Amino acid sequence: MTKRQHPIAPPPYHTLVARLVVAGASDAIAFYKKAFGATEKLRLADPRLGGAIVCAELVIGDSLFSVADEAPQWNARGPRALGGTPIALTLNVEDPDAVAARAVEAGAKIIYPIDDQFYGRREGRIEDPFGHHWVLSAVIEDVSVEEMQVRMARWWEETGPSKT
Repeated sequence: MTKRQHPIAPPPYHTLVARLVVAGASDAIAFYKKAFGATEKLRLADPRLGGAIVCAELVIGDSLFSVADEAPQWNARGPRALGGTPIALTLNVEDPDAVAARAVEAGAKIIYPIDDQFYGRREGRIEDPFGHHWVLSAVIEDVSVEEMQVRMARWWEETGPSKT
């Protein structure tokens, strides 16, 4: 084994890497491959835990994330076991409509339909079959922060709190 000089791994690793805990990691990996075109980089299963996946690394585009089976003994529980998730992962894609359609076909459900947003993106939110939320997003317009603020105020006036 060669000792590294720098502690951050090379691409596709980034400074921050999401780890998704799920009930049924093998099924989740299959979903991410079908819905998002993920490729599997590695999979480590623990035979002492009935083959539970302790770490699988997947790559979408230029980004890597990992998936692991729930492990209550390590206080690692997925969104379903916790009653939901407070986190949404943004997946920047060329065609969010097509990706959403593939994800729904693979078992996801629409939380917010794909639509043009006041801040210059076409996006919406899905929930994967394991309880994780994904924002599917594409830039459609460059909008300054000042213009976003104006558009957001207009959006609130038109939409109102009862419609959100």
